[in-house]
Amino acid sequence: MLEFALVMSLLVPLFAGMFTLGMALAKGIQVTNVGRDAVVLMVRSNTDPNSGLDLSVTQNQRILVRAATGLGMNLNANYDPDPNGKGVVILSKVIFVGPTECALGVVPAPGGAPPWNAGNCPNYGQYVFAYRVVIGNGTRWAGTIGAPPNADVKSDGTISAANIAKDTTNRATNMGAGGILTLTSSTFAMISETYVDVSYLNLFSIYQSPVIFSRTIS
Repeated sequence: MLEFALVMSLLVPLFAGMFTLGMALAKGIQVTNVGRDAVVLMVRSNTDPNSGLDLSVTQNQRILVRAATGLGMNLNANYDPDPNGKGVVILSKVIFVGPTECALGVVPAPGGAPPWNAGNCPNYGQYVFAYRVVIGNGTRWAGTIGAPPNADVKSDGTISAANIAKDTTNRATNMGAGGILTLTSSTFAMISETYVDVSYLNLFSIYQSPVIFSRTIS
C-alpha cells in the first residue's frame, strides 16, 4: 500500500498532464476548423450577394456555433451564439486604402483630386476596416488588429465607403511591415479570429493562460 501510494503520487499528476494536453490539442484542432469555416463563409458572404450568407443574422451564425459544439459558444439547443459564453469568432475585412476607396468615399472629390493623398483622403495608404461581425462573447476578447468604431458598423456588418476613406478612428492595427499581413493598394483580406476558454481542462493549473486562439486569413 505504501509503495502504491508513493507511485500514484507521481502517476496522478502525469496522467492529469497527459489528459490536459491531449484534450487541449483536440480542442485546438476544433478551434482552428471553426476559424477556417468562418473565413470561408465570410468570403462567400462578401463576394456573393445572392448567397444568403449574411453572418450578422443569427440563423446564419448558428452554422459556426454548431461547428463549435463542445466549446461553450452556444446559448441554447438552437445553437444561438452566447454573448457570455466561453468563446468568440471575430470576422473582419481589412482594406489597404488606395485611389479606388478614396474616389468612392470622398464625394464630391476635392479640388486637385486625383491624385489622392493623405491630405484629401485621410485614410489614404492606411489599413482600415470594411466589415466587422462578432459571434459569441465579444465583450471578453478583442481582435488582435483592433476594432472599428461601433457607430461605423452597419447592422449587416459593413462599413460605408465614406468611413473607409475618411474616418481615421476606423484603422486596423498590427498590419503592414512587422504586422500580421501586408497588402497592396486597394486590396483587402478577410480575417477570422477565434478565442475559446478551456480553463475547465486546466488540471493542476498547467496552463498559465488557458485560452486557445486561432487566426485564419483569406
